[in-house]
Amino acid sequence: IRRPPRSTPSNSSAASDVYKRQVYSNGDMNDLWRLNHVKDMEAWGNRYNEQFGIKFMWANAGNNSAKQVSDIESLLALQPDLLILSANEAEPLSVIFEMCQELEVPFITVDRGIARPLAWEDPNDMYICHISMDFMYQGVVQGKKIVEYLTNKYGKPIGNVVELAGLAGSEPAIHRSIGLNLVLDNYPDIRIIASRPTAFDRKKSYEIMRDWLETYPPGSIDAVAGSFDEGILGALQAIKEAGRDELVGGPLFGIDGVKEFLENIVKGETNLTTECPPYFGMLAFEYGLRYLNGEKIPGLVMLPLRTYSRDNLDILKKHLELMEKYKKDFPLVEWGGHDQLSVDVSDVYPKNWVEDPSLLEKPYYQTDPPIEVQ
Repeated sequence: IRRPPRSTPSNSSAASDVYKRQVYSNGDMNDLWRLNHVKDMEAWGNRYNEQFGIKFMWANAGNNSAKQVSDIESLLALQPDLLILSANEAEPLSVIFEMCQELEVPFITVDRGIARPLAWEDPNDMYICHISMDFMYQGVVQGKKIVEYLTNKYGKPIGNVVELAGLAGSEPAIHRSIGLNLVLDNYPDIRIIASRPTAFDRKKSYEIMRDWLETYPPGSIDAVAGSFDEGILGALQAIKEAGRDELVGGPLFGIDGVKEFLENIVKGETNLTTECPPYFGMLAFEYGLRYLNGEKIPGLVMLPLRTYSRDNLDILKKHLELMEKYKKDFPLVEWGGHDQLSVDVSDVYPKNWVEDPSLLEKPYYQTDPPIEVQ
């Protein structure tokens, strides 16, 4: 997806003397992933300040969409040349489109987008790029692997699943849940018996899992699908405290690729995770500056994703060694292994949600019986 370039002279891929003001709005920092994400954005903002004189300012909304809108209003009052945005929730932050259109401030979304179509056909459209990853693919991979696990366990696809979803209303949580349901809808004997949003909070996930363990006796939960690794790690704590050893190991499926979860795969206490890299700083600043200097940039950039499980322990252990060596909480893309750690989902997900927007209308957080209400 491409849009026409900005009508400005292009004489360098570095920052022009004209475009010095870059601002960033972050939705929340309440977990390890978000903290790494913000640190990376800040590090690259400082680096571009040192190299090119970019004036970089940022604000964190503290998991409050109304505050994020207010933060962005304040940032836009500084008359920046570019806004970079990671939306707390997709729908409430869609008003940013009109705000930037009116002020003619181009903006890039990273990780979490807003509720706007991904189509830049109008050269006056200020929504210039979305840099993210395929969250729906992550959910599809999780669903396929849950089906595979349950089929191996029972000799046929049958079982009960509980879903620890993410932040209700956020793009990652919605897309991952859609992907999970896309797969499980093909297997009527595999049911999501309970699903609850967790706000991507480990403690909340622990408390929800503890409630479910009291509600559902041994033998009535076969797998736990988590929209994020730390949620599954919170669930693992509750499972161990309750003495529910039948749920340790194979039944636990996450998304993120956080170091602690990967270590638990090696120990046999968790099953599988598809990575969710938090590192967007380099791409956001590079594409933003290229656009401001009049170059064509892609309207959509999707990061490649690896899936780690007990089936690929050699690569997993190698990446853990690198994470320890370089003090990283998540694997870096340049460490490779993508060919070996890819999962074919073409049978369920032949077109992604960008190519087939009708997928966005599919159900999510859907359970039988209906979703539990807090």
